[in-house]
Amino acid sequence: MRTLIAATADGCAFLREVLAQMPETKLIAETADGRIALEQIRRMHPGLILLDISLEQMTGLAVARQAIRDLPDTPVVIVSAIDEPAYLLEALRIGVTGYLLTTIPAHDLACSIRRILAGETLFDMAFAMRTLQTLIMP
Repeated sequence: MRTLIAATADGCAFLREVLAQMPETKLIAETADGRIALEQIRRMHPGLILLDISLEQMTGLAVARQAIRDLPDTPVVIVSAIDEPAYLLEALRIGVTGYLLTTIPAHDLACSIRRILAGETLFDMAFAMRTLQTLIMP
């Protein structure tokens, strides 16, 4: 699966470690800049897009919104250390395929991404529960 990563330098390094455990993926591009990521998405048509929230020039959520419009059948996954409920709610509105936290081991993240590639929509369960609690008890 041709994969694009857009994340900070540390995030890219961690996601490369995750993808190294997934021989079914091939990293075709990585950047820390949201605008560059969107240009690469439109030019390269990756089969999997992994985005951090914190990017230069354009947020990961803004990139996700455009990527989903341009490539509606491509899994777009937010992979970030940011676990703010507002970001998860926005990601849901946009229609991302998953929101996974980088606070888990690389092996577990690889397993989660495999599940997404198999057709599941997947969100970090503990984060999703905290987000729901903020809606129920603001």
